[in-house]
Amino acid sequence: MSSCAASRAVNRAKGIWALQSALALAAAAVLALALLVGLTSVTFDAPSAAALADACRSFTLPDASVTSVAGLGLGSLAVAVVMLALRSAVRQLRASRRFVRGLTVTGSGPRGAVLFADARPQAFCAGLLRPRIYVSTGAVCSLNTDELDAVLAHEAHHARLRDPLRVLIARVLGDALFFLPAVRRLGERYSALAELAADGAAVRARGTQPLASALLVFEAADPVVVGIAPERVDHLLGDRPAWQLPLALLAWAVVVLTAVAVVALRLEAAQGASPLSVPMFVADLCMVTMAVLPLVLGAGALLGGRRLLAARRTR
Repeated sequence: MSSCAASRAVNRAKGIWALQSALALAAAAVLALALLVGLTSVTFDAPSAAALADACRSFTLPDASVTSVAGLGLGSLAVAVVMLALRSAVRQLRASRRFVRGLTVTGSGPRGAVLFADARPQAFCAGLLRPRIYVSTGAVCSLNTDELDAVLAHEAHHARLRDPLRVLIARVLGDALFFLPAVRRLGERYSALAELAADGAAVRARGTQPLASALLVFEAADPVVVGIAPERVDHLLGDRPAWQLPLALLAWAVVVLTAVAVVALRLEAAQGASPLSVPMFVADLCMVTMAVLPLVLGAGALLGGRRLLAARRTR
């Protein structure tokens, strides 16, 4: 791999990160507008208990304007995005901390890396604001000096760019902005390009051969977990990444965000209608829900019974 190929990988990773960040910022601005419109379109003031009871007993559809319902939908979308983002961030942070705390740290390794006890050769970068390099005792014993230096240079590149934090943010954005598949695709691509860029840093430090042989040692020890991507091998051989931007998904994201922004602006301009009472809206749906619920439960029981009978017949 030449220095030009390594620089291209770094620039491509930066470009993908910038594109995903720009798309996420645009989505955040549109969703903030949607949340503002949604909050001004509804009210959570509870009416009297008698009014709620009468609304629940009446078999009628909610009496609400299209504007109010659309505002409620936009606000619900914005709230859902925030909740999904928080859920994704908490789950990833817990998983990362649980993994790191489960390591048996034995001391300091080469170049200040954290050395932990594990017979399998492993090395990774962990930590958000202050990322650290972790290397296993198996890696220190299995790799020669040049191979270990190449692996540490690879992980040091991740630490300098705070790639663990960037990957976490990219995954959170992909989970939260579920209606924009391009965000998830860009996040996945950044993770792949970050590996290529780190490989380039390792090649500049020790050359191609030590990194290639180290990767073979890692994969031979645990092929299911390591699973070296073919693109990394091709990149080490000097081939350029062949991945193309998902233009169709990017166009879809632009269309969706534009549509949400237009609807939100139109709703904001038509704020003359009285806000929708959320408690009354839910109460109006009460009787309809109770009428439909037995049908749903019956259909579910019927399908479950059929599957149970089919499972017994196949035994």
